[in-house]
Amino acid sequence: MKTFNCILGVFSILGAVYCIFFPGVTFLNTGWIAAILLGVYGICSIFEYFSNPARKEKKNNSGLIAGGVIGLIIGIASAVVSILALFSAEVRAMLDLTILLFFAFWLVYSGVGGIIGAVMQKKNGGKMWWLSLVLGIILIITGVYGATHPLIAAFSVGYMIGIELMIYGIRLIMSVFENNENR
Repeated sequence: MKTFNCILGVFSILGAVYCIFFPGVTFLNTGWIAAILLGVYGICSIFEYFSNPARKEKKNNSGLIAGGVIGLIIGIASAVVSILALFSAEVRAMLDLTILLFFAFWLVYSGVGGIIGAVMQKKNGGKMWWLSLVLGIILIITGVYGATHPLIAAFSVGYMIGIELMIYGIRLIMSVFENNENR
């Protein structure tokens, strides 16, 4: 699992760099990016839940499976609507706005999860809890900004997706080192 997290983290960071350098192309492909991002997040969360042998003892894992299922469902819905958007300009416009708002709210959700994770890391004696806390706050600020300023956020969605991918990649790579500290 450590190798998988590290490889996925590196690919997330590389994808983030691409999104930040090509924000216009990223905006045009938001439906596909959201579908892939949310689908991968959902699958990884579900896989992590079922691969954890102590999942029955920990009550905190219910959020992991719930987030994974929600991410997977929204990812599949995004893929279906993206296919429909290929044939209709009206559907394309509504898709872009809807995906933008969903993504903004997902940033807030991820930020809250990051802050909760930071608090739990601190309680468990983790040394990198402050980085998770800072990244969670950045996600919440970015998500609230995107939800309250959708027109401005439409121009910066490539940066928003890049920031989310960068933070997700950093978290995945950090998880490899956090697991080593606890053993």
